[in-house]
Amino acid sequence: MTSEKESRKEKINAYKQMKHRAGVYRFISKETGVYALAASMDLKGIQNKYAFAQKMNMPGALPWTIADEAKKYGMETIDLEELELVDIKDEMTNQDIKEELDVLLELWQEKLTNEAE
Repeated sequence: MTSEKESRKEKINAYKQMKHRAGVYRFISKETGVYALAASMDLKGIQNKYAFAQKMNMPGALPWTIADEAKKYGMETIDLEELELVDIKDEMTNQDIKEELDVLLELWQEKLTNEAE
């Protein structure tokens, strides 16, 4: 029988080995088109945060620009969009993924800025 400490270590190692979905996303107001653009190494965590904020009707759990929109128009007017995922290869380190995310985020900022003009 494994001890509780060994079991905990196994769970931690399994979590560290798990592949996360990384990518660029945005929260966007359906009412006004105002959005908050960001990138994350853990999109599942972002989805969970968004679902929690909606369930609990907590605009404050969202980025401040979107929180203001949610307070004015309601949480149901805020969408979470995954814009682009990083194609994570087995040989990529966390630093490689972060660098890829930085590039993708910059490209999306330019694209969305150009669309607005």
